[in-house]
Amino acid sequence: MKRVEDRLKFHGNERVKRIQEVRKRNRRKRRLWVGFFVMALLVAIIFMMDQKGLFELFFDHRVQYEGSTEYVEVLSDDGTVSRKGLVALSQTLINHPYSLGLESLNHGKPEGPLGSAAFVDWVYYNLTGKALSAGGDGAGPLATKIWENSTSIMENELQPGDLGFTIIPEGSKVNNIGIYLGEIEGDKVFIHAGGVQYKAEGLPEGRVVISFNNILKRNNRDLNGNKFSPSAPSTQFVYYRRPNVTFID
Repeated sequence: MKRVEDRLKFHGNERVKRIQEVRKRNRRKRRLWVGFFVMALLVAIIFMMDQKGLFELFFDHRVQYEGSTEYVEVLSDDGTVSRKGLVALSQTLINHPYSLGLESLNHGKPEGPLGSAAFVDWVYYNLTGKALSAGGDGAGPLATKIWENSTSIMENELQPGDLGFTIIPEGSKVNNIGIYLGEIEGDKVFIHAGGVQYKAEGLPEGRVVISFNNILKRNNRDLNGNKFSPSAPSTQFVYYRRPNVTFID
């Protein structure tokens, strides 16, 4: 009888050991699968953050642009103006320094920082040979002169080269201006010289960026898909104007 009990006890212990080993293997497998899942989730999150321009916002503050910053000669002898030329020219100034009220109407790359209206003036001066502000009447801020040399349009009428303003000109109030470039991922974007909200390392006052308009979405790409960093917050342009310029396309 004792032998039988010993045999049963032995087999019982072996069964318990096998069950314990199976449980250990299962726990190890679960840990591996959980590890793989967490790693895949982290990779997906980092990829999404990189696509939306959020990765460098938190982890990488370097000022970079994959596109060309070489000056593009688009001023033609016959005076024709193309929207494609406007896009190419304006994008060469991505990450160019901003400074409130500063102007630079030289032919070629600006020698120093630009204000919001001065950036628009520079683009059109190098595009057409004449500053938009030169067509405005009377005195006043640069933005007001540009407003006067343009006509009101609706948002659904926007074409590359049209302008966006944050307010209706009134006295000496600061009025930010941007140039509509088109759409990225189905959303409208403007290139503009933005203030401290768009600051970056070494550019404490702001810089030229391409931003989505009136949506809570950051942008870090130009119209050709080239990335720039840090990514840019959205803009709040609510008044739209068409400059008195004739485009060939």
